[in-house]
Parts: sequence; structure tokens; C-alpha cells
Amino acid sequence: MGAGAGTTATCVSSEPDETGPSLRDRLRAVLSPPIDSLLPVEGSILDWPGDLLPFQLDGVRVLVSRPEVLLADDMGLGKTIQAIAALRILFHRRAIESALVVVPASLVYQWRGEIRKWAPELRVSAVWGSVQQRTLAWRGPAHLFLTTYETLRSDYSPDPHAGPRRRTWGVVVLDEAQKIKNRDTGAARACKTLPRLRSWALTGTPLENSIDELASVMEFLQPNEAGDPVAPLSVDSLLLARHRELQLRRRKADVLTELPPKRMHSVVLDLSPDQRAAYNKAEQQGVVDLRSQGETVTITHVLSLITRLKQICNFCPETGESAKLADLKARLETLRSERHRALVFTQFTDDSFGVEAIARGLSQYAPLVYTGSMSQEERHRTVSRFKDDPSHGALILSLMAGGQGLNLQEASYVVHFDRWWNPAIERQAQDRSHRMGQLMPVDVYTYTCSDTIEERIAKLLDDKQRLFDTVIDQVSMDLEDLLSAEELFGLFDLKLPAKRVDRGHLTKTPTYSNMTGREFEEFVDELFRKLGYETELTQAARDGGVDVIARRDDVVGVTTTLYIQCKNHATPIGVEVVRAIAGVVPIDDAGAHAMVICPAGFSADAISFAKKRNVELCDSDRLAEWVKLAAGHGEQS
Repeated sequence: MGAGAGTTATCVSSEPDETGPSLRDRLRAVLSPPIDSLLPVEGSILDWPGDLLPFQLDGVRVLVSRPEVLLADDMGLGKTIQAIAALRILFHRRAIESALVVVPASLVYQWRGEIRKWAPELRVSAVWGSVQQRTLAWRGPAHLFLTTYETLRSDYSPDPHAGPRRRTWGVVVLDEAQKIKNRDTGAARACKTLPRLRSWALTGTPLENSIDELASVMEFLQPNEAGDPVAPLSVDSLLLARHRELQLRRRKADVLTELPPKRMHSVVLDLSPDQRAAYNKAEQQGVVDLRSQGETVTITHVLSLITRLKQICNFCPETGESAKLADLKARLETLRSERHRALVFTQFTDDSFGVEAIARGLSQYAPLVYTGSMSQEERHRTVSRFKDDPSHGALILSLMAGGQGLNLQEASYVVHFDRWWNPAIERQAQDRSHRMGQLMPVDVYTYTCSDTIEERIAKLLDDKQRLFDTVIDQVSMDLEDLLSAEELFGLFDLKLPAKRVDRGHLTKTPTYSNMTGREFEEFVDELFRKLGYETELTQAARDGGVDVIARRDDVVGVTTTLYIQCKNHATPIGVEVVRAIAGVVPIDDAGAHAMVICPAGFSADAISFAKKRNVELCDSDRLAEWVKLAAGHGEQS
């Protein structure tokens, strides 16, 4: 209704007066939900993917309530999640309209994934790529703008219409804020002159170790709504007092008094330019070679190419450049400042792609190495040195040699430099640190290089997560067990050869190495059918450790049921597999029997356990007898 004769039009000003905040701000404070009702805890107004620990909730409260915060928790205490939760709450309370998050290039994927998980309703504009792409991204409609220090430095301009300066940000978040510790860099100047209402700096590095570096970060943690140039802060007692006022720092030893679950972190990196060139060349030539073999190509050939490409994802074979090593160095620098140490696992042991190459690149952290080629005495001395001398910042281990039998609670960080894609083996490696006596939470970091075979396999296995979740009692599953032949060939856009394995004729023992895990199960299923059993091939994701169920009635009508686990491994399998199958056989069925089939044979522990639990073990010799017998059945029929 418009104001007219006889009416009084009341104009409520939202401008602040000399006595305090504007009416709009006061109304928002009254009408907004209380902070505690929005926190990631049970009963929250907002839908969160999980609850935060008490100290993390305190961190969120501090971030929401203060305009300037230096969040300096130990690495692995969840600074990223605390910041995202606080941003989500501020947006929900309409306290901010936009936020800019500046991160190292190696953390872009991590941040994007965590935002998607913890604040899915917030629209994100990722600012990187070509100049044209970045220009559009800066102008795009979004809540959160995510960019890197390098991009911000390139796009920054004093012009108020330039991308990073075209709005006054509700919050600017700097992750790994030690990146601006040198105030003379372009990135530092760009960050400090961003127009903003709130400034949050996240770092796991104790900045008080260098007063000059601290001063540079503190210059960012000042009100700067207009985005004006920042005057250098004096290095004096006032600076230190201001630092104590703004910093929130919690250490693992202080906030976690009992062993918490280990936390998994996925680190996605871009290959270095030299690595990318070498990788593309190797993949293109490898695919040409696979195609040239026609119908004779086997799974072994595909796995060989995968291994070669994984090596290049570790290090460039020509220059030695490594995106993973560069990222690991930065993480170890932070860990060293916090007096933490790391275990680094790799499947390779050579000096070009594996243990020795990593150790050489990390020489400034006095790393020790642990491989299968070392004598028992050398291994023992290495472990003792790592336990007794904290100056050794990292222990580099080959996955197969160091993944079992070691107690290494002195390290609370585990890094998988490359992936074996075998959940049991990787879990055993992690448990060298995450075990009784470990007083710190264990953070596990896994590297994946984007747009490579590593990423393609990781995406395929994401869809098969239940295979990992249903592994019983640490049963080992290799890549060829987890992916079908079609999927393995499909990694390189190749079709499965029509007659790669002749399973239809059992007149001779086939070459098991040419079969995937699933094909070996199908072979065993067909074999027992030829031997007169009614067979059932179980679904891989729900087999509970049983791959084939074979039933047969004898002449007097007694039913025998075999619960068969198939393992087509290149080396003898251990007791874990035998223990798993023994645990799933029905105990109330006198005709039920457990069986494990592995052409490569069994360890001494496995054989001993099988005898005690009446589990039948079948190696390549026994299989050959059955194949011959099945062929005879086929001739008689």
C-alpha cells in the first residue's frame, strides 16, 4: 500500500548510526537460528554427513563468531571441515553472501570434495584454467569461489573490476596460509588486498617459529573491507599479543586422549609437465602394442602396461620430476615442525620409481628405507633407529616387506605413494602405525594422479566399494580379482579378445595366469559341473568369501556341499584366506565342506590351519588331476 493522505509512512533505515549496528543487523541477529542449533551434532537443524568432535565444534564456533581467526591445529585435526562447516552456517544465517577460498593447487580436489560432502547446497565456482575460463568463473553465480594461490596472483589487479576484486567477500579463507609468509611475493600482496569482511587463515605450521613469517600472515588477518594496501606490521610485543588473541591451535596430544579411528585422505594431483609428456607417450605406445597382439593379448599384458604407467605417475623416467614427491615434501615440512613423523609405502623398490627414489628426494628429512632385499639384521637395525631417533622424519617401506609384522607407533601419518589396490595389504600397512600403543590419531594419505590410469581405476573401484566393505578377516583381493576382464581391457578402450581363454575344453590344464580372478572362478564352476556337481557361481559383491557352491548326491542320497574359495594368485596364499572360508561353512550341515583352490599353493601356516579345521586345499597338481578326470567325464558323455 502506498503512503497517502491520512497515513504515516515509516521508513526504517538499515544504515548504522553512531550508537551501534544497523537495525537490519540487529534483526538478523535476533531472527537467525542459534549457532549451536546448526552445528554438526545429533539433532542439528542442518543435515550433516557426520558429527564433529568437541574440539572441532569449538573451532566452528570460533570461526563463526570472530571476523579474524588463525586456525593452526595440527595436521589431520580437520581444519578444512571446520572451515566448511563454519562457512555453511554463516550462509545459512545469511551473515555472508560470498566466500573466497584460496588453496595450494594440490588441495583443490580435496576442498571441492569436502565442500560437496559437508555443504552440498552451496554452489561452487572453481577458478582456474585459461584466462577466458577464469574470467567467466570470477563472474559466475556462486556462494563459494575456489582458486589457487598461483591463479590469484595471475588474476590480481588494482583495478576494482578485476575478477578477485569485483566484490567485497564475506569471508576470505587461506588454506596453508604459510604460502604468504614472504610478504614480498605477488600472492601475498594479492591476498592481503582482497576486499573482505572476514579473514581466516588455516595452517598446520607453527608460525611462531619465525616472527617475520608470522608478521606477514598477521597482516592478512586485519579488517580490510575496502581492499586497501596493507602497511607492514612491526615485529614487536604487540604483534605477539595480537597473534595470541587470534590464534586457535590444538595439538593431537592435547585433544585426543585415546586412540581414535584412522582417517583417510585422498590427495589428487596433476602430473608435472615432464611426467605428462612421458605418460602420454607411454600410454599411446602401450595401447598400440596391445592392439598389435590381436587375439593373443592377455590380462598379463594389460597389467604390465598398468604397472609401467603407475611408475611414471611416481616419477618421470627421463627427468625424475614427481608431483607426488613435491606434495610429500611440503607435508613432511609441516610434520617436522610439529614433531610428527610418517611411514611412506610404495610397491616399487628401485631407484627410479620406488623406495630409493623417494628416499633420495626426501634426503633433508633423514629418511630410512626398509625393503625385502635387506637382511633380517638390517631390517631390525632400521626399525630400531627409526624408533629411537626422532631426527628421522620418515621411514620409506616397500609395501610387501613393510606391510606386516612391524610396530611403528612412533609415526602417526601413513602415506601410500602409489596404490596396490588391494584393501587387505593396504590395511595391514596402515596398521603398522594404527595399533595398540598408538597415542595419536593416524592419518592415511593416498595419492592419485588426475587423468591417468590411477584415476580411471580409482573411479571404477569406487563403484565396487562393497567389495572392500565385505572382505572377511583381511582376505586379500588383487586388482585382477576386483575388476573383470572387460573392465581391465576397457581401461584402454580395448575390447576383450573373443577367444582369449578356452575354458570350454578341459582336455588339458589351462594357463591360469591368463585368467582374471572372476574367470578363474568361472573355470572352477565349470570344472565341478563336469565332475558331476550342481554348481552355483556366487555374485562377487555378496559372496562372503565363497566363490562357488557345488552340490552332489551320492548313491544312497547323501548330499555333499562344497563351499569353494578361488584364489588365482601368483604366490602361495596365507592363513587369512583359509580362516575366512572356515568361518562361513554351516556348522549344522554334516555334508558341508570348505575348500580353497589356489594354483600357486599355500603357506605353511595355511596348511597347518586347514588340517585342524578340515579345510581341503587344492593346488595346481590337484587341479591338473581334476581337469584330467573332467575330460574323461566329457568323453564318456
